[in-house]
Amino acid sequence: MGVLSEALDGMVRAVFAYECDGLDATAVAAIRVGRTDRWVRSVADSGLFTERDVRRVEAAWRADPELLVDALLDGADEVTRRRCTARRVRPVPAQLRQVPAFG
Repeated sequence: MGVLSEALDGMVRAVFAYECDGLDATAVAAIRVGRTDRWVRSVADSGLFTERDVRRVEAAWRADPELLVDALLDGADEVTRRRCTARRVRPVPAQLRQVPAFG
């Protein structure tokens, strides 16, 4: 579930339109290793989304953190955008992330 609808993605980007001021390489690195809780709380606290939408957003970001990076960089200047996208990582497919159970 790494895909957001265009409408939901657009609303998230609108919420984050002014968040890129504090965005730096450290914040992007944290997002890329799965630390998205701060941003999920921002979406939830905005009051614009249903609980179901927040869960969809969270699931999509866990599957592909670059979706969150892209949303945050949507309103960023070119220098910030280049600095924060220089080390993009491709999402690992879900079937490769699962560790087989031993028993």
